[in-house]
Amino acid sequence: MAIFDNIVNVSDNFKGYTGNPPTNEAEYNALDCWTDKSKAPSWASVSSDMELEEVKHNRREDYPDWGTQLEKIADDGIDAWKADMLEPVKAKFPKP
Repeated sequence: MAIFDNIVNVSDNFKGYTGNPPTNEAEYNALDCWTDKSKAPSWASVSSDMELEEVKHNRREDYPDWGTQLEKIADDGIDAWKADMLEPVKAKFPKP
């Protein structure tokens, strides 16, 4: 729910809602969380932003902590850090 809230909360038009975030356009269109529904962001925009935020969240959770990453850079260099720590996570969670 937080990802959806964060994305649509930037709209002056959003008055909030309770429940699970929508998973499709029909659910989104049925929400009564806009002061003026004609000014609501499109489902395509909201769903695209939600997908990207989910990827960012998953990557943050999967990357090693900063101390481990800095140690890898110091011991093995930037190229090894990218190959061993960044690229596997990016491949596991590609951007949409």
